[in-house]
Amino acid sequence: MIKKKIVKINQIEVGNTNYTPIIAEIGVNHLGSLKRAKIMVKEAFEGGADLIKFQTYIAEKRYDLKKNPKGKLFTKNLKKWQLNKKEEKDLWDYAYNFTKNVFTSVYDVESIKFALELGTCAFKVAAFEMRNKILLEEIIKTQIPIIISCGMCTLEEITSLVKYLEQKKAKFILLHTVSSYPLEKKHSLLIRIRELNEKFSCPIGHSDHTHGTEIPPLAVAAGATILEKHFTDNKKYR
Repeated sequence: MIKKKIVKINQIEVGNTNYTPIIAEIGVNHLGSLKRAKIMVKEAFEGGADLIKFQTYIAEKRYDLKKNPKGKLFTKNLKKWQLNKKEEKDLWDYAYNFTKNVFTSVYDVESIKFALELGTCAFKVAAFEMRNKILLEEIIKTQIPIIISCGMCTLEEITSLVKYLEQKKAKFILLHTVSSYPLEKKHSLLIRIRELNEKFSCPIGHSDHTHGTEIPPLAVAAGATILEKHFTDNKKYR
């Protein structure tokens, strides 16, 4: 049996099976509204979230439009939803009234530096950035814990990433997820959590994209030691 590691995010021990921390994934669900983002922060912590996560990015750097012309639409939307630096700092300062357990997904080196200025306690790496060694190298240099989604990734790709991160002595957590928004509950493939736990010594969690709250407890039963839940304050925009 593999000896499991514990990764500390501030004072939260991830991998400790006595307690499963919950990440409230706000991301860009505020759709560019600072006011709405603050409402969501308050609701997240009133609902019992242990950590809150945003997205920090420069819209023009999210997609290489020469290689992916279809990225134009996504870039247009991401620009619309992107908070400027002043707004983002305001949002983080507001969140710190509730907790210091605030972190973000980053997609470019400049955003890593900005997130450090904001005081991020961890970095989230999206599944499609798993092979972005430039991004990963910069994050690893910070020595801050890394949470990585494994959606759309093969077991071989995950194994290669884990080997790379272990060589770099990075502190990291893997999240099982199925990259579909929203996801039908029957397609959650929770057996993968057990498979990842059997193969890797790092903490394994689950990022849930389904409607409702039925799947997260089942993910914990399958072996997840941290949960990320995407949420909205208005069903009209989910």
